[in-house]
Amino acid sequence: MTQHKYVVSVPKPHSSAYNPDRPISDLVRNQILHLSVAERSLEKRHQSPVDVHAIKTERQASEYIHHLTKKLHGRAKQSKPSKKTNPRSKKSGRKSREAKRKD
Repeated sequence: MTQHKYVVSVPKPHSSAYNPDRPISDLVRNQILHLSVAERSLEKRHQSPVDVHAIKTERQASEYIHHLTKKLHGRAKQSKPSKKTNPRSKKSGRKSREAKRKD
């Protein structure tokens, strides 16, 4: 294995950095709301009974996100897209930069 020329050392976070009982941020709340919309595409038996508006702590959010991500990834594995028989050509109708320079 080759050594990378530039290595950035990342310090370990302080043990008190993660507080599972801390209120969730707006970013996490939006992620939960987006996941709840994706959850609607699952069968009823796979949907979580959790009211996403009742999630208040990072621990609750973590449990919900973990549960739903597991279900959505399982669904993706089951419905793999079929291979295309005629892949689209990568060439476009436009001239390349080199061709434009020559003109």
